[in-house]
Amino acid sequence: MNTSSENMKKTVLEKIRHGDVVMRPKVYFGLQVIAVVTVAILALIASAFVVSFAFFSIRQSGELFLLGFGLRGMVTFLQLFPWFTLVIAIALMFLFKWLVRHFKFSYHQPILNIFFGFLVLISVGGLLISLTPFHIDLLGFADKGELPIVGELYETIHVPHEDRGEFRGIITAIGTSTITITCNDTDADVDDGTRTVTIPPGFDIHSLHLGDRVYVAGEPSIPTSTSTSVSAYGLRSFK
Repeated sequence: MNTSSENMKKTVLEKIRHGDVVMRPKVYFGLQVIAVVTVAILALIASAFVVSFAFFSIRQSGELFLLGFGLRGMVTFLQLFPWFTLVIAIALMFLFKWLVRHFKFSYHQPILNIFFGFLVLISVGGLLISLTPFHIDLLGFADKGELPIVGELYETIHVPHEDRGEFRGIITAIGTSTITITCNDTDADVDDGTRTVTIPPGFDIHSLHLGDRVYVAGEPSIPTSTSTSVSAYGLRSFK
């Protein structure tokens, strides 16, 4: 054992003499640790933000209702899910994993434990953030045009994907089997107007009231000017 240690010591000293090993001051490694920890913290914060935005957007837009509209609704939900936020979060998680592996901060912990711990942390943190007024406040700033960089991202929450059978609006008239809603995504463009919605079979139309904001999943007819008829397979009122 002693011979092996001596040989290793000689090998290291020989590499130092030949310039194969560069000696660096302790402050260098200290600054390196600070830099990596800072990047890791920023990655954690950014990941929690994008995950919380995904939770917030599907709840605020009403798209969460799609999960209760059967198989068709689930397929539409998957189509409308903000997958780009998930891609960003995964990329940041792998950045964090690379930092931990590269600098071996976790030599006493399995790398997968830290990776999945990071995953759980941003998932729980993202969910909790989405339940606070944080994103509501940012959405308000975006509506006023006072939110730079990510303002357009928040504004997309207001825009229904009518080409995918998603409609939102305020009830202005209630019939025996239909309701009329006005659609306005706050941008005053061609997708604003009225929609006549045939309610789904078995839905209690008496649970709806004038002025209610509703989320509709259904099959649209060919629109005429600013009016469209929608045969709904899912309908919910929400705030």
